[in-house]
This record gives sequence, structure tokens and C-alpha cells, in this order.
Amino acid sequence: MIDTHILPIPHSINLRTLAGYKSTDGRIVKTNKLLRSGNLSELSVIDAEKLATLYGVVTTIDLRMDAEILNEPDILPKNTSYYHLPVLPFSDHATFMQKLRRRFTRPLEPTLQMYKKMLTDSHANAAYRDMFQLLINNTENGQAILIHCSAGKDRTGLAVMLIEAALGIPDETIRYDYMLSNYALTDSGGLNQISQNNVHDRVEMMRNNPASDANLQVVFSLIHSEYQSWKNYLQLRLGLSATDLKTLRRIYLIKEGADL
Repeated sequence: MIDTHILPIPHSINLRTLAGYKSTDGRIVKTNKLLRSGNLSELSVIDAEKLATLYGVVTTIDLRMDAEILNEPDILPKNTSYYHLPVLPFSDHATFMQKLRRRFTRPLEPTLQMYKKMLTDSHANAAYRDMFQLLINNTENGQAILIHCSAGKDRTGLAVMLIEAALGIPDETIRYDYMLSNYALTDSGGLNQISQNNVHDRVEMMRNNPASDANLQVVFSLIHSEYQSWKNYLQLRLGLSATDLKTLRRIYLIKEGADL
């Protein structure tokens, strides 16, 4: 399998571009604007500079926890802005009624519960909300934001789903891009490059499981059953305005075949 979204920088983990994905209105994601990956700790200094020179990376958003960063600090291009927006640990605790209901319902498998919590937990929501503010401020063409976590498939996977939804990318493409992590990680041996240090049980649990259709189904089900649409979720849960959504599409989308 060959996919041009997978970027060939040595020692990178699940490094991909969103460039070229088509929105429902026929526009495509611009080149050198949005990248995703696993951690960047294994890059050489020379290869890290390629992120900037080849793909325009000027900003990196790290969704990992403090302990993960301490164990595997990023190797970044010079003059890159770095933002730490940890999705974990979660901050919300179940109410008495929620705990009571769980006694009479079949519990979700732990990874599925993690995906649901990433969509609904206040701390995780704040991280994704701050991510969108950085995206809205990234107005110059050819200047890319790279978003990553450890393997680049779960916390980053959900972050990219939210971004793609905000840009009007259809669910089929969101599904394809999410599942592409399995190939990108297997092809590069990426999971073998990620530290086995158990810095957090939930991180290890997600890291050791592949991207799955079940994870996607939990996300899509919550969005459409509780919010009716991605737009409603983004506006009601993350606080994005209609103007914010228009701005994001103006910044990151272009008519296919048009010059920047």
C-alpha cells in the first residue's frame, strides 16, 4: 500500500499530511498547513529540520502528558513554536446517578470509554479548544501546524477528526484517515520506536491497541446521537462560532487546482 499522505522522514512515527483531502464543498486541504504524527523524539536534528524546510512546520502542538514528554522529549526544527496541550489526565468524575446507571448497563470496553471521555471530559475539551485557537491564528500560507501525541493515532486521531469535521471533510474520509494509522505504524515499525515505559495505564492501553472501527463508531455515535452533527458538537462543546468555522475553512482549504 502506498499513500501519499504518509511522509518519508526517517525515524518519524506515523507522520502524515492532511493535504489533498476533499471537503464536501469540493475544496481540498492546502499543502503545508496541517500535519499529524506520533512523538518526535527519535528524529535526528537534520531530519527535524526537514519538517520545516519540506513541509513548512512552524508550530508543534504536543498532546502528551508531562511524564511522556520527560521520557521522550521532541526533537524540533529551530525556531519552531511549541505548545503543550495535554489531553490527559481527565478531570471530570462520574456523578452518583451516572455510577448508579452503570450498575445496570453493560460497561464499554476501556479503550472505547477513553474515546468517549476525550469527547466529553472538561480537561480534554479545553486542550482541543486551545488547539483550535492556534489553528485559527495560523493564517499564513505555507506555514504548517504539526499535532502529535505518542503513537499519533488516539489523542491525535481524535484531534484530527475534529479538525477534519470543522473543515467539512466527509465521514468516509475521516474514517479512512483515522484507520491509516494502522498501516503507517506497521510500515515504519513505529510502535517499536515508542517507549514501553508505563507512564500512564490509559496511555499504554491505547498505545497497544490498533485504530479500530469500534473506536470510530463510539465517536460517530456520540456526535450524532447527542449533538446531531459535528457542527453542533464543535459549537456547543468546544465553543467554536460559525465565524470560527468559516475562518478555519478559509485558512486551510483551497479550490482544487488553484494557486496559493
